[in-house]
Amino acid sequence: MKSRYKILLLAILIGVLFLIFIQSSLAFSTTQSNESIQAKESLAQAEKGIFEMMEKNISIDRVNETYQEALQLYSAQFALEEKGSKANYKLIIEYASEIGSIKENALEANDKLKIFVETYQNAEKTTNLSEMQDDYNNILASFQDERFEDTPTLINQGYDRISEIQSSQTALNSFYLATSSTIKNFFRENWLRILIILSLTLFFVLIFWNNLKKLRMRMKFNHLMTQKKALNTLIQNIQKSYFKTKKLSKTEYTIKLKKFKELIRDIDRQIMVLKEEMFKTKRRKKR
Repeated sequence: MKSRYKILLLAILIGVLFLIFIQSSLAFSTTQSNESIQAKESLAQAEKGIFEMMEKNISIDRVNETYQEALQLYSAQFALEEKGSKANYKLIIEYASEIGSIKENALEANDKLKIFVETYQNAEKTTNLSEMQDDYNNILASFQDERFEDTPTLINQGYDRISEIQSSQTALNSFYLATSSTIKNFFRENWLRILIILSLTLFFVLIFWNNLKKLRMRMKFNHLMTQKKALNTLIQNIQKSYFKTKKLSKTEYTIKLKKFKELIRDIDRQIMVLKEEMFKTKRRKKR
């Protein structure tokens, strides 16, 4: 980075020396056009603006490219003027004006960016801003890429995003605190009642545990029997469709029949396990 700035600084110094040379040359010429004087003054103003940007460590690639092009144009027009030909300095003045506009935008963006970065870092101490990290990086990139005109707009959007996140998290924290406080107060005021209810619930669960377990097994058994009955009905339907109405092909019939029988075998295994469990529970009760 430092070597690049040294090269840019050298290029600008060469331009300054070039202008001094032109000025000394014009001192020996008989006349100098007003356009030439205006162009030279515009370039001098552009140089001053570039040095201002360098003093604030703002990238000058963009303005330096325009400046070097303006210098070359000035050199060409100055040579024409020295030969007595008509010179046109209009584009040079426009380039210098463009450099001045870029400089003003850059200085404004630089000041606003410093304030925004400080604001972002302070907000980050109390708020989780991870969800706007990409927005933050885009703001920094716009300035580093010398898109100085875009930076203030992106910064304003960044402030809006920070406020939005802070408001959202503040509301969420307030809701959490209010809810936590309400729950704590509820348990503080009703702890004895809650303890009695839990104790009674546990008591009745222990007393009726076996009955509840038997009920659960009975419900599961009935569910399995219903599934088995439904599968047998489906088998009857596909047999009818294959043997009588011929709506099913042999391949489709074979695949479906095999699948249904596999499901029935699986249900039969579950029924056997369940019956064994029901038998053990009944035997324990008799003891």
